[in-house]
Amino acid sequence: MTLRRLFSGDTSSLLALFAGAWLVSAFYRIEWWREVLEVDTGTRAVAVVAFFCVSAVAVWSSLLRRRFLWADPAALTWRDFGGGQDRVLVISGRVWFGWLARIAGLAYVGAFLGTVWWIPPWAWQVMVGAVGVCGLLVLPAAAGVGVPWRLPAAAKAGRERLVAGWRERVVRAVGVTFLDPGMLFPPASPVSTRLRSVWSFVAAGMVGRARFVPVAAGLAVLAALARPVLPAVPDVVLAGGCAFAALVPFGGGAASLWRSPGLRRWLDESDVGLRACTLVALLAVAAVWAGALLLVVTLAGGDSVPAGTWALLPVVAAAVVRTATRPPVDYATPAATDTPFGQAPVHLIAQLVRGPDLLVMGVALLAALPMPAALIVPAAGIGWALLR
Repeated sequence: MTLRRLFSGDTSSLLALFAGAWLVSAFYRIEWWREVLEVDTGTRAVAVVAFFCVSAVAVWSSLLRRRFLWADPAALTWRDFGGGQDRVLVISGRVWFGWLARIAGLAYVGAFLGTVWWIPPWAWQVMVGAVGVCGLLVLPAAAGVGVPWRLPAAAKAGRERLVAGWRERVVRAVGVTFLDPGMLFPPASPVSTRLRSVWSFVAAGMVGRARFVPVAAGLAVLAALARPVLPAVPDVVLAGGCAFAALVPFGGGAASLWRSPGLRRWLDESDVGLRACTLVALLAVAAVWAGALLLVVTLAGGDSVPAGTWALLPVVAAAVVRTATRPPVDYATPAATDTPFGQAPVHLIAQLVRGPDLLVMGVALLAALPMPAALIVPAAGIGWALLR
């Protein structure tokens, strides 16, 4: 089904054509990339290979989420003939497409890194081995072993699991279509905790999203390994982007309240109080993440983490709070402005940048200001996130 969409001749085909042409054109500007990224011939190949291997593990682990297990309930009711044979074939095809797409994506990234950073032959062999070995290990873990066109994971998936996957897919699609990032926050897993206060609610939201701890740890490793590979990018930019991506899932509890005014009224707590409790919890997660970053940097034998990075972590936590506590999207605003993708309501654009705007401003100020003066940035960011 995915291949038919790519070669159908509609918008998906056009986007795929442009994306493919842009990716290929990058190899015709290698010297330009080396100049922009300030690539040094003395860059250790070990750092490049380690960065790629960690990225490969992160990409392959995403297949273990089994997002390919979904089916439209209407199709399950009216079109699922022959004992589910058609359904199994379709889902098995999704597995193979996702597996091959990951191989193609990693092959491109490895080829680009190896060409730009002049890695030796042994580094090429290690990267190829990382892609192949991880792919061969993840495939049976995600889909099982068996007949290629009838994979066990597809055959054993029941209606409840398929409909749940379809429901999550619809929520993500609607969030992207209507430019509502609040719908993209992941739901929490069930936890056995009685909600007695706002603190118990925040704690339950954090524990219910503990499945994202490995992802956060992987982002800490990537932030540490990216420092010698991308010397032109400031440390606060690398750390800020990775930390924001690591902490965003843990703000889903507050996001679920702010997206539903009725549910928000159920929790008898002021907005500032709820934001403050969420911020404290996120600061604790950020501290653990910073410890993981420091550990990886120390084990890798790199330089110490700059002081600006530690000052950035409170700003990142405040940016996540600001992102999660954005009000519901209002599409009734008449004022519109031009964007590269056409006209869009001004209020909608303001909603999209709420949260990341604080992160961008914090990164820019911490990268430009000297350390004593930069200490005011976290305090200002926290105040902004709590009051607005």
